[in-house]
Amino acid sequence: MGNLRGDQRGLSPVVEKTLAAGIALLYIAGTTALVYGGLVPAYERASGDELSDRVLATAAGTIEATPPAVDGRVDGHRTVELPGTIDGDRYEIVVDEDRLLLEHPDDRLGAETSLMLPPGVTVTGRYESGDPLLVTVTGPADNRTLTIDTEQ
Repeated sequence: MGNLRGDQRGLSPVVEKTLAAGIALLYIAGTTALVYGGLVPAYERASGDELSDRVLATAAGTIEATPPAVDGRVDGHRTVELPGTIDGDRYEIVVDEDRLLLEHPDDRLGAETSLMLPPGVTVTGRYESGDPLLVTVTGPADNRTLTIDTEQ
C-alpha cells in the first residue's frame, strides 16, 4: 500500500463491496435456479404420483365394497369424494374388464389396479373428476352390474 497515491486508496473499499455484492447475488441466483429448476418440480411430480395411486386405491376400495354379499336382487349405490385435479389437471377413471385405469394428461401420473369382485359382477363406466364418484350396483346375485359414473 505504500506506493498508492492519496487519491487511489479510496477505491479499494468500493471494489471490495461491489465484489461481495456480486458474489452474494450469484449465490442467490444459483440457489434459486437449483430449487425451482430441479427440486420443486421433482417434488411436485412425486406428490402427483402418490396422489394418483391414492385416488385409484380409494376408487377401487369403494367399487369393491359396493356389491353386497346377499342373495336376491339388489339396487344400491355408494359415493365417494375424490380430488378434482391431480397436479393441476383433471383426470378420468375408466373400467377395463377387471382393471381400473386412471387416465391423466401427463402419462407419468396415470395408474392402474386390478379389481377383486365376487363372481357374477360385471363392472362398466367412466368417471370424470370434479364431482363425487358414484358407484351403482343392480341385479340378482349371479348377474350383478356395477357402474361407475360422475354424481351430478
